[in-house]
Amino acid sequence: MDHSPTRFDDWRIASLLLATIGIICLYQFGLVVDTAAMTALSSAALLIVGMPHGSFDLALLQNGSSAQGIFRSRVALISLYLACAAAMYLLWRVAPVAALTAFILMSVIHFAEDWDECGSSFIAAGMALALLSAPSLLHGDSLGPLFTTLSGQASAAVLADCLLLVAPTMLLLAMVGVAMLWRIGRRKLALSAACALMAMLVLPPVLGFALFFCLVHSPIQFRAHAAALGLRGISQWGGIVIPLTLGGLGIAVAIFALGSGQSLTDSIFVSSFMALSVLTAPHMAVPVILRMAQGRQPSANL
Repeated sequence: MDHSPTRFDDWRIASLLLATIGIICLYQFGLVVDTAAMTALSSAALLIVGMPHGSFDLALLQNGSSAQGIFRSRVALISLYLACAAAMYLLWRVAPVAALTAFILMSVIHFAEDWDECGSSFIAAGMALALLSAPSLLHGDSLGPLFTTLSGQASAAVLADCLLLVAPTMLLLAMVGVAMLWRIGRRKLALSAACALMAMLVLPPVLGFALFFCLVHSPIQFRAHAAALGLRGISQWGGIVIPLTLGGLGIAVAIFALGSGQSLTDSIFVSSFMALSVLTAPHMAVPVILRMAQGRQPSANL
């Protein structure tokens, strides 16, 4: 019997616990400081470590039943992906606060997928929103300026106030979700959620998000997607992951190059999160578009 998935989870949880406890301790003792450089470093880590899990999207869609008609062509599917990504980038340019709001909503829906096993889509969504709103409780003074820097609009700071309004309730839902996961025997997933919540609550917003994204969300999604495709080891998934990850990083570099004259650290922060949103948009929208296209197929195809 192959125990590699168990070993993977064991190593992931051990790394997550050590990283969460260690970084929180360093932060509390003033050895990790919330600076612009730390924000930029954390933002870069999001792309380098977190981006590969999204590289399975095209293969999953082509292997699934949702790709129909013209979209069975890989070129057409890539074109649809790039069109959705371009639409998201355009939204950042013409209505940045709306783009940031859309990114937060997409993130809630996407991150809720990590906690589906709790048995309630409502609780899973609450856990996702708890993660995103937790920084508003102890780091509201920095969350608002981060939103302003990201959007270039002072009015974006109101989104931090909105997150503060829902944070207490969402954290209660998240604790219920952790308890539900623990009760059904998904204790490693429960520990993952608890560590992520603690990091997002205590650590500076971007650092906490980087820890969650790189050590919880990305590994969970990466393993699930590789398993769905029957791929094991870099020899099998490397041909998919490496070129598409480099393509995603290329998009981030292009966004960075098209920046609006901000400081280097701010530009890295902005381009990293904009790139994440630009890549998240097709990840969320393309499956919906394909399902809609499938629903319009003639009944003779059924």
